[in-house]
Amino acid sequence: MPHNKLSKAFRSFTYSKDTFLPQTRDLLVESPLEIVINREKHILIMYTPEMTKELVIGFVFTDGLVSDIAEIEECVISQAEKEDGCQVIEAKVSISSRNSDLLSSKSAKRISYSSCGICGKENYYDLSQGLNRVKSRHRFSMEILKKLPEKLKMFQPLYRRTGGAHAAILFDSTGKTVFHCEDMGRHNALDKVIGLTLINGISTDDKVLVSSGRASLEMILKTTRIGFPVFVAMSRPTSSAVEAAKFYNITLIDMAQHSNRIYSHARRIAGFEGK
Repeated sequence: MPHNKLSKAFRSFTYSKDTFLPQTRDLLVESPLEIVINREKHILIMYTPEMTKELVIGFVFTDGLVSDIAEIEECVISQAEKEDGCQVIEAKVSISSRNSDLLSSKSAKRISYSSCGICGKENYYDLSQGLNRVKSRHRFSMEILKKLPEKLKMFQPLYRRTGGAHAAILFDSTGKTVFHCEDMGRHNALDKVIGLTLINGISTDDKVLVSSGRASLEMILKTTRIGFPVFVAMSRPTSSAVEAAKFYNITLIDMAQHSNRIYSHARRIAGFEGK
């Protein structure tokens, strides 16, 4: 979708030196996305309306409804009008019948806002069900990793235009960009990258996920499910994120203000000889 469809101009006033100055400001478009799985309404997500199919596939995977993209039999995106006249984007997903029991246990008909990655989950078991520790033995160069935040800025046109978008960028161990996505929600941006990874059958063993947002528990769990071994965040992680990264064998790095702080599994970084 063109960027002019992802932002909308609004008239506003800024106050400076006892004067109100009229301005026009581009703001990020927020749209409702209803995901229907096997004809059952599953969740309503607020998102930035581009790369919809990638987001849906990434979400269905990270929500634990499928363990392989082959289990998604169909994903059809369309415009729909609800009973109250509200326009929504609807994703009709069909998953294999062997996943039906799992779908029934997870179906909560919930709403996920842009800041919410675990809405509708009842307990920690719901979050971690089916997760395995990341097995990658690949080594990464810190000299390459510390350059990734600058590369991140190159792939944030929506942020530059509106100031309201998060980015998730997938790099390989040489620093080459694999995929880049923006969204109003950091969880959505990550799900879009994960959807692209699944659709294109990309190996995760030597990949680095860089997020413009905070590393929180649900971000680490999504990363664990797809198998990215390194997560780089642009702000301080939460305590639960660090604990989950340690448990699930993810190298978590905080590069806020060029801190280059490694919280877990530093052994993946070339030259590290500590414990």
